[in-house]
Amino acid sequence: MINIRVGGPQASTKLQARKTLDGNLLIMDHDVIDIVLLPESSRVLTFPKSQSVEDAYGTQSRFFDFLADKGVVDRSSVQAGNIFSSIEGDIFESKHANGLQAAVYVISEFIADEADALKTAESYEKNLEKYFTEPTDRDSTELGEVPQQAEKGAMVPGYYYIPLRYKM
Repeated sequence: MINIRVGGPQASTKLQARKTLDGNLLIMDHDVIDIVLLPESSRVLTFPKSQSVEDAYGTQSRFFDFLADKGVVDRSSVQAGNIFSSIEGDIFESKHANGLQAAVYVISEFIADEADALKTAESYEKNLEKYFTEPTDRDSTELGEVPQQAEKGAMVPGYYYIPLRYKM
C-alpha cells in the first residue's frame, strides 16, 4: 500500500509496485502496459507487457491523455522513449503537492478505470463467441429446414464477371 498526501486530505491506494535499485517505481497492475515513475527526472515511462502487443499503443495514448487531462503530465512533453514501443512524458512540478505522489494517485485511478473497461470488453467477446457458437432456436435453423431453390441471394448461377482486359 502506498500512502500519499495530495493537498490537505490523506489518500491511499493499493498498487502492485516495487522500487528498483536506482529508486524508480515500477507499477505493474495494468494488463497491457507497465508504468515506471522516474523520480530523479520527474518523468513517467510506459512500455507494453511482453505478452500484450495488440492494444499497447492505444492504451499508452489513453494513459497519457488521462494524465494530461488530470493536470499531472505536460501534454507537449509526451513522446516516444529510447526503449522500443515505450512512451514517456514529464510530470508537472507543483507548488501545492508532491507531483510524484499525485501521479501515483492518478495512475491508480486510470488502472481502476481500465480494469472496468477490460472486464466489459472480455465479457462482450465471450458473449459474442457464445452467440455464434451456441445460437438460440430463434437464431438458427436445422439442416434441411430451409428449402432448396434454383436461385438464392445475390449470386446468379451462370453469371460470371470477366474483367475487360480478358474479353475477346
